[in-house]
Amino acid sequence: EDPRKLLELRKSSHKLSMQLASQTELSTMNLSTPCGNISGSNRVSPPPSASSLDSIKGNRKRKWNCKSRLMRSTCCLAQEHGGDYATRTITALRVALGSGVTFASLVIPEATAELGVVWVGHIWYHVNIATSLGASVPKVFAFGKSIVLVSLVSWPVAYGLTFLEEEWIASIVFPIAIFFLSLIIMTSPQITSNSLMLVVMYIIVALPFGVWVWWKPVAWIGTYFVCLAIAVLVNIFPFPNLALNKTCHQLERFEKDITMLLLSTKIYSNNNGTNVKRARQAISTIEFMSTRIAATIASLKAELPATKVELRLLRWCGGAQAGRDLEAWIQQAERLLDPLQQLRSAVMQKVLGEGSNSSSPELAEAKVVLNGVIGSSRDRLIDAMVASIAVSHAWAHPSERRNILPNVKTELRQALLDCEHSFHLAICNAAHHKMEGASQREQTPLFAHLTRRMASFHAIFAVAESLLRYLENHDRLEDDKQGQNMEGRPKRKCCNPVRQKLSSYKTFCLQRWKWHSKDDRRMALKTALGMVFASFFVSMPYLKDMAAPYGTWPGITIAAVNQSTTGSSFHKAVDRLMATMIAGAFSLIVADFLDNDDVFKTVALTIFTFVTIYLRNAEHAYMYTYACISVGIMLFGSAKTDYDIEGYVPQRIELIFIGIIIFVFTELLLFPRSSRKIVETTSLDFCMSMKAFFKQAIVCSEKLEVYVNELKADSKHGTNKAVVILNESKDPFQLNVLYGIQSKLKAQSDTLCKEIDSAIAEPSLGMGQPLHAESFRRLVTQQRNSERQAALLCNTISKLVQYNQQEGHPMRGGFSTWPHVHRVALQEASGAMDSICCWLESVFPDGRIRAQERNSVKAVNAASTFRSLEDIREKIVLDWSGSFEDVLQHNGFQESDPEALMLMKHGIITTIILEICRYMQDAGKSIEEIAYHFPTFQ
Repeated sequence: EDPRKLLELRKSSHKLSMQLASQTELSTMNLSTPCGNISGSNRVSPPPSASSLDSIKGNRKRKWNCKSRLMRSTCCLAQEHGGDYATRTITALRVALGSGVTFASLVIPEATAELGVVWVGHIWYHVNIATSLGASVPKVFAFGKSIVLVSLVSWPVAYGLTFLEEEWIASIVFPIAIFFLSLIIMTSPQITSNSLMLVVMYIIVALPFGVWVWWKPVAWIGTYFVCLAIAVLVNIFPFPNLALNKTCHQLERFEKDITMLLLSTKIYSNNNGTNVKRARQAISTIEFMSTRIAATIASLKAELPATKVELRLLRWCGGAQAGRDLEAWIQQAERLLDPLQQLRSAVMQKVLGEGSNSSSPELAEAKVVLNGVIGSSRDRLIDAMVASIAVSHAWAHPSERRNILPNVKTELRQALLDCEHSFHLAICNAAHHKMEGASQREQTPLFAHLTRRMASFHAIFAVAESLLRYLENHDRLEDDKQGQNMEGRPKRKCCNPVRQKLSSYKTFCLQRWKWHSKDDRRMALKTALGMVFASFFVSMPYLKDMAAPYGTWPGITIAAVNQSTTGSSFHKAVDRLMATMIAGAFSLIVADFLDNDDVFKTVALTIFTFVTIYLRNAEHAYMYTYACISVGIMLFGSAKTDYDIEGYVPQRIELIFIGIIIFVFTELLLFPRSSRKIVETTSLDFCMSMKAFFKQAIVCSEKLEVYVNELKADSKHGTNKAVVILNESKDPFQLNVLYGIQSKLKAQSDTLCKEIDSAIAEPSLGMGQPLHAESFRRLVTQQRNSERQAALLCNTISKLVQYNQQEGHPMRGGFSTWPHVHRVALQEASGAMDSICCWLESVFPDGRIRAQERNSVKAVNAASTFRSLEDIREKIVLDWSGSFEDVLQHNGFQESDPEALMLMKHGIITTIILEICRYMQDAGKSIEEIAYHFPTFQ
């Protein structure tokens, strides 16, 4: 290619990178002085004092402008200090206005007051308001469809109950009907929010035990649909609540954060060995940015479905393509998480063997040599990566969708090749510089540092390669679109719309029912049996008279608090009871001060909703939301509006408490499922699975070692034994078995992450010790990190197998000793895990990490065996240093030798093994802390 164009492209890439870097926080910070700013202070000025406001004179317009400035300043000041004042206020105002409109439109007018069950519609309003318009619209459609389906199933059953003239027969038939209808609803795949749909079913089927009016269920559907429409409208008026705005904000934050991370990588490399303070600041920034990037990508994934819905609504035809481009960029960002995590691990942790001599002059000199060789090419690569991210961001950003620097792909490719070449040369120069006249033990700190630098640059190269593939795929798709536009779009085949509808209906009806999973069966049976017990307060004569006319509330309570785990269900039940008492107290205050006037009650409800939603927090969000729901029910009645509030409030609290008692009985005694037991068991099983993973990795390395040796013998003697090995089976290296064990590790890690909150919240009945929350959370985190490293190890071994099978690849026929080095390292780690698991099995014979058989001291001793992994890590580094020295002394590397890249990939395997051992060692520390809290026996 034309060198002048490449130089111009390089300058454009650098300019774009600097422009993006100038918009980040690093550009305004002077890292050499504490809290120093280059461009002046960015702090928001404090709000004006009260005296200054009182002194302002003028007309109403000036006063209003002053108040608006005060409000804006307050919002900015709250945002500066990490508060969410503006978001809370707007959300609370939106929900409160919706609640007020709901009751004002369905209770006050006589025409709509006849529809009834406004209290249920108010529940559906709060459930479906969601977090944005894009999230609310599909939820409302699915909810409305489920309401119609459940009503169609429930109405014939209710109508059939009207023909039972004998009360005792109806008392028997009603619980049976409730049981089977609950099973159908809970296991039906065509219904969303299955537990809440039990409420729709329950009040319809219970209608014959009151005043039967056949058209009432139809009127109730009208009420539900009005409330669902209000849930959508409040996301539009008066304050548009769009996921699109949140997504755009998250995209911009992702762009700036990854720019700051890459710039911090440059700062770390420039100052490592010369300015320790700046290097440490860069390490802390890399750690912080990698964590925030992961959170941002998770937020983008969560908002993506809602954003795609809004794009289709707002842009019609062009919105679908914008949604696909956005989804492709978010998927690409997610693929960057693994190499960014590897980069974070590489720069944060000192490899054993480096720590004691990290400040030695020889190692500092080697770091300077590394930076001197690779500095300019590394800076060019980082500039190209930042520019590529800016280009990709402009393509995918829903509000931009434009092309900037279209040839950045070429610059990124050239910069990557240049940086790889420079890094290989730098590694060899640093190694040769240190090896002269030094023993292997003296060389260990250097090779430990080289291992870390190899891992960090491998992560940077992986990020660059991933971005390059994304750019190439995007250009390919754009070329295909242009080709289709030039040739004309192909004519669509005519299709019968009736056939399309029938096909979609067939797909809808043939969905797999929720009965094949053990957890789904337990959920359905538990709920159905609880609903049967609650139905006695509707059909049994004595209980019916006691609860009338609100006998449906125990069943509604069971349907509402029912969750898949015991801990979350218990937490929700307590929140519901507390919310009912708070709402009851407020309703009694309203009844004392106001007459039974619907207008005043609506205003009181709106004010209470605003305050409650504003104070809502994540831990007890259901309690605050249900308090708003309960106030509407208590002020306007769940059966009729002309009633005594003072008499209804205590009766409602009584019936909800009865429903919670029934739920606890069925949850804890009839269908027990302990999340605490699952966490204790799975945590120990994870260690056993990691032992099996190491053993299988040894098998894979042994088979790869045999294959590489046969390749070497075939090239020497002209035989074909290596081909025979490949033809012996479909999986000659048993990689599928290794991936299977890794999948098991991932499933166990996912289970731990899912169950840990419920396990900690699970009530203790005195039959065992509650989980120590901090230690178990740390254990789950360390096991999840080790599982991610295990996945990286699987992928790296698979890549090496592919390289050795490719004809003419630099790996093929060379580096024949490295599979042996990997096998030895894996055997060291596997031996340590064998001893660790043997101790754990002897201390926890029932397979659960908990106190048993007076094992507190023995448990601490068993957990201390994880510390042996520290010695294993140091030995692996020592062995790898010796192998690296042998390669450099016997083979050597020329400046342009492509085999240096292969050597780096071999070093990555060693780094990953070291990381797995480190995370498992940290997991052992968490188990020690858990054992510290075991009871002491006299």
